[in-house]
Amino acid sequence: MSKTTVASTGIDLSDNFAFTGTVSGTPSTFVKTGSLTSTSDLGSYSLDSCFSATYLNYFVTFKYAIATDGNQCHLKFRTGGSTNSEANYQSYIRYNYQDGSTANTNNANGNSGVLAQDLEATDSQGMQGFMYIFAPFSTSYYTMVTTNFNSKHNGGAKQFHRGGITFDATTSFDGIQLTQNTGNGSLADIQVWGIKE
Repeated sequence: MSKTTVASTGIDLSDNFAFTGTVSGTPSTFVKTGSLTSTSDLGSYSLDSCFSATYLNYFVTFKYAIATDGNQCHLKFRTGGSTNSEANYQSYIRYNYQDGSTANTNNANGNSGVLAQDLEATDSQGMQGFMYIFAPFSTSYYTMVTTNFNSKHNGGAKQFHRGGITFDATTSFDGIQLTQNTGNGSLADIQVWGIKE
């Protein structure tokens, strides 16, 4: 169909079209850089080579469940396939219950960032949410995380979280890990996108 025909008669959107041209100018702010999905009981879930010099900042969605009621979810960073457990993680996560009451988790100078505690050990009721990770690959800036997610307390209450994590050093990371304070996790789904600037 020529440009003239399109302009004079319009396009019938019920027709089938074969595309042979090149699309230019298409917005693509997020570019997928990594993906991990597991339903196996494991001590940790690591996604490597998802951060690089190509993008400064990243958007991450995640699901996570534990195998034992009452355990916590922790976040750590990785470099070259090795997990960083230095005591440089600073974390504070504020959360509300559905009744309006509030609480928080925090970890100062810890070997991980603590995301949530007292979790329900049911895959379908695991944590779900997102985080922005700022400058994980850079050696010029501290790596910082802003997160929002929902979870279920092992006593049945619903929890709604927001907060952050800072790694208190200019360390370059190319990966991320979700783990727990003890025992195993039972489900993890981590999806990472680089943010074009």
